[in-house]
Amino acid sequence: MKKFTTIEKLDTAILYMLELASSLSIVLLAFGLIASMANVLTKGSVLSDNVFMQRVWAWTQCIAIDASVAGTILRTFQAYKEGQRVKAALYTFLSALLLFTAAIVSNIEAVQQTLNITLEAAYIRVFVPVELLIWIRSVAIVLLIVAHALRHVQVTQPEAPAVQPAQPAPQFEITPELVDMLRALIAEVTVTQVQQEPLQLPVTTTATATEDGVREEIHIERLVTLLPHVTQEEIQTVIEAYRSGIARRNICGHLKWGTSKYTSIVKPVLDAYEGRVPNE
Repeated sequence: MKKFTTIEKLDTAILYMLELASSLSIVLLAFGLIASMANVLTKGSVLSDNVFMQRVWAWTQCIAIDASVAGTILRTFQAYKEGQRVKAALYTFLSALLLFTAAIVSNIEAVQQTLNITLEAAYIRVFVPVELLIWIRSVAIVLLIVAHALRHVQVTQPEAPAVQPAQPAPQFEITPELVDMLRALIAEVTVTQVQQEPLQLPVTTTATATEDGVREEIHIERLVTLLPHVTQEEIQTVIEAYRSGIARRNICGHLKWGTSKYTSIVKPVLDAYEGRVPNE
């Protein structure tokens, strides 16, 4: 639907006037309560014996009550939206009272004007007694004052901050990477001690072979860690073929593998192997 700027401005102005009337109605209602109490205490000299004050009192009370109907309905839905249950319940009850009295009074006036009868005769044709209607309107006046006071009061309690559970202390875990690191450190210390001890030729040859085997095992374990998608058996097979003198491009044919394994297995293994162990 097309939006019209003029109508939007007019709606905004109407909403402003309704809010203004709802706020000013508290002053008018307070004036009515004061005038009623003064009339009772002075035995009717303020309103009963003064026609002008009677009309002023009637006009101010009608403006204050009936002009607050729309504002009360708006605040009812706003209270429900904000989760203010106490305010929402109060505004709901108050809106029901105001709408009920407005409907009954409008019905009385419509009956009087349509049938061209007196006001007393129109009262008889309404199913609600006049005394009950006056009681309902009086209760609505008091609730309007209470509702206006609650607009400036925070009814709901602020939510307490959630207490975060204490985080448990980190536990020490033995991982496969830690085991591999300890093995490498122990092997390096063992090799260093063997190199410093004076050994005879046969013993030195044995120590050198053992040292090479330990290094080879360490590097294979490191390659397994660096290349998780390649198994240890495939790594050993590629390295053995490479050390036996088979060229890189011929390893797949030598091992009777498909050419696709050169990119996924042979090349990554040899690149990592050459980066850590120099060519012998």
